[in-house]
Amino acid sequence: MAVATPARAEESIGGARSVVNLVTGDLATGDKVNVFQGDDVFKNEGVRTDAESSARLVLRDNTNLLLGPSSSIKLDRFVYAGPSQPGAIAVNLVKGALRFATGDADKKAYLISTPTAALGVRGTVLKIVSNSTKTFVVLDEGGALACTRGASKKRCLQLTEPGQGVVITATEIKWDSHAAAAVSAEIDSIADTPGTPGDPGGEHAAFTPATVTTEAPPDKRSRHDHDHDHDHDHDHDHDHDHDHDHDHDHDQGHDHDQGHEQGHDHGHDHGHGHGHGHGR
Repeated sequence: MAVATPARAEESIGGARSVVNLVTGDLATGDKVNVFQGDDVFKNEGVRTDAESSARLVLRDNTNLLLGPSSSIKLDRFVYAGPSQPGAIAVNLVKGALRFATGDADKKAYLISTPTAALGVRGTVLKIVSNSTKTFVVLDEGGALACTRGASKKRCLQLTEPGQGVVITATEIKWDSHAAAAVSAEIDSIADTPGTPGDPGGEHAAFTPATVTTEAPPDKRSRHDHDHDHDHDHDHDHDHDHDHDHDHDHDQGHDHDQGHEQGHDHGHDHGHGHGHGHGR
């Protein structure tokens, strides 16, 4: 039986620090693989967790991504020149729950996108839950600029205090302290178990945007051993509207009560080439 090898060398940008239950990866080569603890993760890879599963990914710049159950993320861009240096590190949370902690690149290098939101960060820890119509964001540490995506006029709010939360749809962004508490509790339940990303099951019911009332302010295959029965119907449910129009050009205009229109211009065409690491 022939063993498939990737069509080209992929760029390893970090690794899976810990994995609970079933986690899979959709590689840029078209291969679909299981992700195990210690495996590399690659630029342009989509990583998915099954129900009652989770994964902690640590990128080469020390960005820390904790992905909750039934979640999907795409590792869109990774240009890293070293600590405090300019770069471009972009991740797309397609759906589910994510705790994001920035690494040691220049803070302007980071961008997080969801189907409805674009988030710029400043030395930040964020808790995020998203689906195709709503994104809930809670600031845990640092600061962040949260903006709508898809609206003809971008609307933004600046998060500056730990515990602040917003809800973002395609056309509006609002403060939401109710959702902030629910999102924090759900993501903390994933992260709290020592030695693993946590227990995604147990007493905590999974948080979904539909459960929150919005309120106003205040058989183990290795990642190398792909049998080439390659009729995989790669269900890339990555709704990436990769029009990353990260045109946050710090235009600082106020939108209704607190909409600071500013942001990142991540228009880098990023390319780095590294070789494989462990496990693929």
